[in-house]
Amino acid sequence: MKLVSLAVIAALGGASFVVDAAPVSVENHNIQTLVQPDVSLGVYDQASQRLAQHGINAKNRPHLFKILQATQLKNAQQNEMGIAAVSGLANPVNTECTTEKVCSFFTDMGFRTAVDSNNNDYVIISAINSETAPTTYTFLDLSLVNEHGEPITIPRFIEYFDDKGETKKRMDITSVGRVNDIIAKLIAAEKIYANAYAIVTYINASGVEVAETKQMSAEYSKDTLLADLGYVRTSVSGQGDEMSIGGYGSDAEMNILPASDYSKIGAKLLEKDVTAPVDLKEINETDPTKNRIKVCLNRRYNDCDIDAYYDPGTPNDQIKAVVPFTGFRDVMGRVTKIYRPDWSTKNVTFDGNGNPSYTIDPKGERPVELYHGTEIFIQTKELGGATALGGGYQGSSHLFSDHINLKYFTKKIGPRTFDMTRISWNIPRSKGIFGDARLYGRYEDAHWIMNLSIETEETRGNSKLKRRYSYVVGSADMPDDQSWKDIEHPPLQMVFSCLAKGSMIKLANGKELPIEQLRVGDTVLGASQYAPNVHLPLEIKDVSIGSESQPMIKLITESGKELLLTESHPVVTQSGVSSWANKVQVGDRIRTASGLELITNVEEQKYNDHVYNLKLARTADDPNHNPGETFSMFANGLQVGDLAMQTDNEFEEVVETEQEILKRIPEAWHKDYLNSLNK
Repeated sequence: MKLVSLAVIAALGGASFVVDAAPVSVENHNIQTLVQPDVSLGVYDQASQRLAQHGINAKNRPHLFKILQATQLKNAQQNEMGIAAVSGLANPVNTECTTEKVCSFFTDMGFRTAVDSNNNDYVIISAINSETAPTTYTFLDLSLVNEHGEPITIPRFIEYFDDKGETKKRMDITSVGRVNDIIAKLIAAEKIYANAYAIVTYINASGVEVAETKQMSAEYSKDTLLADLGYVRTSVSGQGDEMSIGGYGSDAEMNILPASDYSKIGAKLLEKDVTAPVDLKEINETDPTKNRIKVCLNRRYNDCDIDAYYDPGTPNDQIKAVVPFTGFRDVMGRVTKIYRPDWSTKNVTFDGNGNPSYTIDPKGERPVELYHGTEIFIQTKELGGATALGGGYQGSSHLFSDHINLKYFTKKIGPRTFDMTRISWNIPRSKGIFGDARLYGRYEDAHWIMNLSIETEETRGNSKLKRRYSYVVGSADMPDDQSWKDIEHPPLQMVFSCLAKGSMIKLANGKELPIEQLRVGDTVLGASQYAPNVHLPLEIKDVSIGSESQPMIKLITESGKELLLTESHPVVTQSGVSSWANKVQVGDRIRTASGLELITNVEEQKYNDHVYNLKLARTADDPNHNPGETFSMFANGLQVGDLAMQTDNEFEEVVETEQEILKRIPEAWHKDYLNSLNK
C-alpha cells in the first residue's frame, strides 16, 4: 500500500488533528493584506516576508531564521554548481515527491459552513499538514482572501515544535469567519481564494537541519460559495443593479444588499447529502462534535457503523479497511470535465434532458488552478500519510472518478435561470477498499477527504466562462474555541481489540470456559471499574467475534500465567487503572484473580485466528448500577477489560506540558519555543 503524503492541505472544510507538541496559535486582526512571498527570492527572504506580518523575526525565532538562512545559502551554492535545490520553493506545487525528503504539497478541499449554539452561521477554512517524514518545526498560516490578498476570514498562524519526528502526526490550523460579518466582503470580492503558507524544518540525509517553504493560493467558485450560504446573483446584467425577485420570499428573506447583484433567498439554492458513511449508532446529540463513524476492523458487532469486511479464510494480515461512499452535491454551472488523479480527464456532454455521456482523455495535464485530482482519502494520525481509495487493490487508480455520475439541470428563481450540475457518487462496500487494516493506528479519528476536481462552464450574461475548481465533501473537527451544534460529517474511528481464541474466562461459579464457548446470559466473575478489587458476578450481554490484523501481545507473569490479546486491549494495573496491553512492560504489576503479579515477559506475536470480547453488565439482582460503568473480567487469570471498557480506552491522545516539550525538543529550539508562548 502506497501512502500519499497530504503534506499541506489548504482546506475549506478540513479537519483538526492532535499534534506532536502543544501548538501555539495566534489570531492577528491587524493584517490588511496577506503578503505573498516573491517566488523569485530565496527561502530565507520569502519566509521573512510572510513571517514578519505575524510578528515573527530573527530576534524572537533565532534558530528558525538560522536554519532558513543556512538553507538559502546552501541552495544558492547548489544553483551555482548546477545542482537542483532539494529545499525551498523551486517547485511550489510539486506533488511527485522525487527530490524532497519532506514531501510537501498543497491541495484545496472545498467549502464548509457550520452553525454554533447561538444559531450563527460560520465559514470555516482549514489547512492540514501531514508528513510521512519527520520534521523538527512546522509553521502554518491561513486565511480566506479576495483577489487583492485582503483577508475575509480572520488570518491565523500556528507553530508546532517537534522532536525530530519520533512521532509522526498531523497538524492543522483553522480560520473562521461569521457569515454576518464577512458576507459583504464575499459579495464585494471579484475572486475568492484559500491562501496558505507553510514552513517545515527537518534533518536531511547529511544530518543537517534544513527548511522548506510552501505557498498556495487556490481559487474557489464565488457563485457556488455564496449559493451554499443562500445568496444568488440576481442581476442579469451583472452591473450591480438592485433587483427584486417577484413572488419569491418576503422582503426579510430577500435581504437585498445595496449596490450588489447578489441577494439572499429564502432557502439555500444548492443541495447536498451523504448517505454513506454516516454515524448510525452511539450518536451524541448534546455535542455533535463527539460523533464518530465507527469502522470495526476486527469484529462484526452491533456497535459498529461499518463492521469488518473479509472473505472466509482470509489471513488476518490481509483484512481490508472497507468504507462505502454514497451521496451527492450540487455545484453552480455545467460540469464539463472531471480531473482524475493522473490528470487524465473524464469529459462530459449532456443531452437535451441533462443526461450525460462520458469519454476519457488520457493526456494527463495538470491545470494550474488545481493541486490534486478527484480522489477519496482516509487520513490517519499514526502513519502521517493518507490511504487512497483503491490503492491498487482493485487494479485501478481511478476508482472514485469511475463511480461518479453527473446530472445537468436548471433552476429558475425570479427573473434568473441558474445552470447547475448534480455530482453524485455510489461506491458500494465491495469497492470501497482503503488498503490493509493494519495500516490504521488506534487514534480517536481518521478523517475522510473526498476531493472533487472539475471544470465547469458558467454563464455570464451572453458569454460562457470555463473555470476549474475543487470541492470537498468530508469530515471535519470544529475549532475548540466554539460551541457547535452542527457538524455535518463526523470523522471515522478505526476500531480494533479482543482476546485470542482459547482464552479461559473465569465464571461466577469458579469454573473456567474458553471465551468462544460463552453465550449471552452466561455469568462470569469480574469487577466494576469503580472497584476493581471487589469481585462480583456479571452477566454477558453480548459477544463480539472478529479477526485481528495487527500483531498480538503475549503477557507472561512470574507464576507462568500467559494471555494473548490485541495490543490496545485494556489490562487492569496495580493502581486499578487500565492500560493498553502493548504499554505493559516487564516489571509492571497487574491484577489477577488471586492478587497482584509481576510481568516477567512481553512478546509480540503474529496471530491468524478469531478474536473475541464480551460486553458485561451487573446481574438483575444487583442494584448498584452506575451510569457509564464499565467492567473487567479474568482471562487466563489476568484481569482485563470488557467491550465497554475497551471502547472507553480504545484511543490514545497525548497532551504535553510546556516542561515536557522543553525536555523533548532540541535545546537549540528552546528560545524559539518559549518566545512563541508570548502571544
